[in-house]
Amino acid sequence: MDAKLKFVFFLGSVICFGLAAVGSGWQFGRSGRAGVAPRLALEPLGLLLFVFPFLWDTAVLAF
Repeated sequence: MDAKLKFVFFLGSVICFGLAAVGSGWQFGRSGRAGVAPRLALEPLGLLLFVFPFLWDTAVLAF
């Protein structure tokens, strides 16, 4: 994976973790679209964005 694309994924991860740390104080209020707290919705997304570049590079090496 290109280094610039990895940076975008890591930056998105940091943003998601930052918004999750703020909790219910972010601009969309106390719940997301499906009624899930922002922290519960953003932490898995941040983790996925953090892990995906490593997963991609491992898949390229494996195949």
